[in-house]
Amino acid sequence: MTLLFEPLMETNEMMWVTQRFEMNKTIGSSKRKVVSAGLEMQSAVLGNYGGFYAFGFTGSFYQNIAPSLQLHIGGSMASGGGASAPDGDGLMYRGFIGLSHSSKLGTLELGLHHINFPSGSIKSNHMAFGYKHEMPYHWQRQDKLTYPTFFELVTGLWFLGPEDAGRNLESVKAIYAGIRMGQYLNSSNTLGAELQLGAGALGNIDGYMNYSIGVRFNMLSKRLFARGHLGSGGGGSVYTGGGLSSMVSTGIKLGQHQFSIGQWTALTDNASIPFFSYSRYFDIISSFGFHDSGAVSTSKKPTKKVNLKVLVGGGQQRSSGMDRNNFLYNPMSGISMGLGIEAWTNTTYTLDIYGHTLWAASGGYGAYAEGLFSGVLNRNQGSIKCGLDFTTGIAGGGGINVGSGVMIAPGLQIEIKIGSLTSLKTNLRKKYFHGGSYSPIYFGMELIQSLPVHLW
Repeated sequence: MTLLFEPLMETNEMMWVTQRFEMNKTIGSSKRKVVSAGLEMQSAVLGNYGGFYAFGFTGSFYQNIAPSLQLHIGGSMASGGGASAPDGDGLMYRGFIGLSHSSKLGTLELGLHHINFPSGSIKSNHMAFGYKHEMPYHWQRQDKLTYPTFFELVTGLWFLGPEDAGRNLESVKAIYAGIRMGQYLNSSNTLGAELQLGAGALGNIDGYMNYSIGVRFNMLSKRLFARGHLGSGGGGSVYTGGGLSSMVSTGIKLGQHQFSIGQWTALTDNASIPFFSYSRYFDIISSFGFHDSGAVSTSKKPTKKVNLKVLVGGGQQRSSGMDRNNFLYNPMSGISMGLGIEAWTNTTYTLDIYGHTLWAASGGYGAYAEGLFSGVLNRNQGSIKCGLDFTTGIAGGGGINVGSGVMIAPGLQIEIKIGSLTSLKTNLRKKYFHGGSYSPIYFGMELIQSLPVHLW
């Protein structure tokens, strides 16, 4: 997992924070060469484009040139936009070269990066500074004390006034929905690291997104908690300036249910929004994340080996009708990525659950993005699985009229196994947006790489 800080050239008026999740593989017996591949996300935090985001794929090559020192070369392809940035269709490519220094505390990197949105006017040659933490993932469960991972489905009510968003002439209430993932950092489970991604759903801020990382503190046998996050947010006409934002909250945990109150604040503009939140909390034991290297696990709880599925690909959607600017809708191509899990299986059927995104990369809709949840019931037929797909989610941006932003999308899919842990998936969906003029047919294809992990 890498955090990269990127001050773009002055003509772009943005500073990015880039986060990467990559898998590494050593080449050769000398272990001097490493290749990596994975997913990345960019978000604006300073400048004039709060709400600018991009998601994409990255790959790189490391060559040891001295003890603890590596040459790092790589590239990325992504799509995104927002906040009226000149992103064109949203497609972006990147190349970079840098030096990485490893120690017990992690890896520091300094590199030269070139980014370009070829259909827009965002272009930059800049230096970037990064920090990388290697997650101790193994194919089998470690004989160590593994700190629990947790996952939350989050919803809430935001209270906005005219000073918070440009579409508001009076006070309004907006529904927020998202996901939160975390990992405890100590054996008492009182301190955890968290990552949150969410968006505005109902309530006049469709197109709003935020992304943040932070810490969680548990008190009184984990019944009470407090959290503090720092991240970026914007879109939906919310006043966020350069995008840098903070979020603080406190609440109570009752079983697997959490209730909290808090404040989200744009640190470079006017928006400061109180909220009430509910989340459904899930504790899991995983074979990846942080662990105590000096302690042997004494847990007697059984774990189950399941497939964690990393999904990358793309697709196209077509729709008739008019967008917010009274133009006919163009066909749109997009980049898709996400994570899934094989939630249940028997000899005949398999139930997969996915959390994934789609980002526009052609058609003139660079700021358009979807955050999606899917349930897929497959019938197993040897190396081929055919199934029913039901998807729901939130979308907005790019001038597309999605009404409230809430979507449902029934569909069909076929998954073909092409390796022991690798599959190709094609899917066909019909998307419906409540209150909007956008109802596209979507056809997509994704590559799925499965990672065996132990969970309970």
